[in-house]
Amino acid sequence: MVLKLTKNKIIFTVLIIIAIIFDGWLIYILYHSLTYPDKYWDWDNIQTNNDTYFPKNFMWGTATAAHQVEGNNQNNNWYEWENLHKKDNISRIHNNDKSGRASNHWELYKQDIELMKDLGVGYYRFSVEWSKIEPKKGIINYEALEHYKKLCNKLIDSGLTPVITLHHFTHPIWFEKLGAFEKEENINHFIKFSETVFNYLAELVPIWCTINEPAVFVSQGYFNGVFPPGKKDPLLAGHVMKNLLNAHVKVYHHLKSLPRGKDKQIGLVKNITQFDPLRRWHVLDWYFSKKLNDVFTNSAITFLSEGIFRFYLPGMANINFVNKNAIKALDFIGLNYYSRMHTKGHFNSSLPFTFELRKDKDIQTDMPYAIYPEGFYRAIKSISQINAPIIITENGIADEDDSHRDLFINRYLYALSKSINDGYDVRGYFYWTLMDNFEWAEGYKMKFGLYEVDFNNQKRTLREGSKSLIDLINKPSFDKRGYIVSIGDEAPDLELDYIDGRRVKLSDLRGQVVVLQFTASWCSVCIQEMPHLEKEVWQRYKDKGLTLIGIDRDEPIDVVRDFQKKVGTTYPLALDLGAKHFSKFAHKNAGVTRNIVIDRNGKIVFLTRLFDKNEFQEMINKIESLIQDS
Repeated sequence: MVLKLTKNKIIFTVLIIIAIIFDGWLIYILYHSLTYPDKYWDWDNIQTNNDTYFPKNFMWGTATAAHQVEGNNQNNNWYEWENLHKKDNISRIHNNDKSGRASNHWELYKQDIELMKDLGVGYYRFSVEWSKIEPKKGIINYEALEHYKKLCNKLIDSGLTPVITLHHFTHPIWFEKLGAFEKEENINHFIKFSETVFNYLAELVPIWCTINEPAVFVSQGYFNGVFPPGKKDPLLAGHVMKNLLNAHVKVYHHLKSLPRGKDKQIGLVKNITQFDPLRRWHVLDWYFSKKLNDVFTNSAITFLSEGIFRFYLPGMANINFVNKNAIKALDFIGLNYYSRMHTKGHFNSSLPFTFELRKDKDIQTDMPYAIYPEGFYRAIKSISQINAPIIITENGIADEDDSHRDLFINRYLYALSKSINDGYDVRGYFYWTLMDNFEWAEGYKMKFGLYEVDFNNQKRTLREGSKSLIDLINKPSFDKRGYIVSIGDEAPDLELDYIDGRRVKLSDLRGQVVVLQFTASWCSVCIQEMPHLEKEVWQRYKDKGLTLIGIDRDEPIDVVRDFQKKVGTTYPLALDLGAKHFSKFAHKNAGVTRNIVIDRNGKIVFLTRLFDKNEFQEMINKIESLIQDS
């Protein structure tokens, strides 16, 4: 009997333990699933062409890197890497490719600048090749510096602004032999190089990027072993990451201390690749996703915002350091974003996690990741924690047959536009890349270029899918108040349907002063403003050559009629179903109320937003002057 009771107690205890473990597992999964939802948008109901707008003075650009496009880089770490083979005599580069002449941008840069102009961009981000400028330690090649000066001058003469990256994965062989960024003392070599380039080109270049993608440099060179130096050492990886971030901080402060430094914008380029669980019900998938996000994204964000760095991978690396000089050690943060990775955890100490594609669910690019524009929005939200202006320094797609490029551009740029509308401070966008190039370990296999390059004759041809970017660049931009029109513009013509059945074309009102008020029944500020428009504009000037028209945004006629009765106005109201009239003056997601004053020649002469009494009085004064001039 006692034995039976003991056995029952053991079974009961085991069941309790299992229940506790299950509950813990369930709580862990529920917490992470609710805290980090898998974000997807309903693309069937999103009109990217209509819902994508960008601010005036938004920086549109393209980006390249020296080793990938210039050609004849034979003195850097990547040149050595391309000519090394694995133990089985297999090339480290796909298809045994060599960068070689690459896109011959060194010689063809003038031609390529014309291609940029055809795109409509105003900025060009490129990197300077350290190994050409300082081929031997302490020996400066001024011919190379002069080449970059000519490039900058040509850009400026062509109406483009140069943006320089000082380190984009490559450095001289002599620096690599010293241990490169594995050794903290080598940072001084990079500072001296940066100062040399800055002093030579600062008068021409307003925007500077110190280091491109420290996390990619570390993960590919010290975890995966597919970039030079080809090591797989997590602890060393942590030290390299530490040195790269500290190198940025030191270069930033040093360049800022130079004579032209205060006037220049200097930042770091940070890539974000989200690591999401492949199986949202699996604890290990969540656990390793979180650790990877912490190491490759959150650690840098915390470092740049708080001066605290932690590089922690259980059983592999645990590096902590504090550098308070890192806080606000940038004038902007560059964000490179392409996609995310799905993490699958394993109960295997030698292979704790792997990455898998979801080919049945996602649209795949030629690279081993999917199209995921929602992640672009997530990345902007994450990087905004640094509290610095954001420039998208890279974003693009490898798409050899050009079947998804237009979709990629439209959806990713929609995500970018949405982030700006939601208040994130994004100042510019640089598409990766201008033309097909040597794509590092992938060789010439991956076609990221807006322009296709025939590497047999260096001919560049605009891809059909690239035209979506041109269309967005040339689309009217909006100001801080949401207007896509400006004072001095000719007013767009409208065919207005009044609620009393009349139809009027705006162009038929030439010779009169016209005031358009965009309004809506749900807008409390509109309701506040409309009696003032009735009394101080309509009743005062309707017999003196002025027409005032209220245009109700996207409401049915019965609602608009009731609205007019409610506010007690007598000036005509017109319908605007689908906000088609509104979107000719402001971006579709901008708000009402707003007034547009148009002179007798059809020119816009005054714009208001909301009901500010001082601005309203300025509008009255403007109307009065227009009436008197008649």
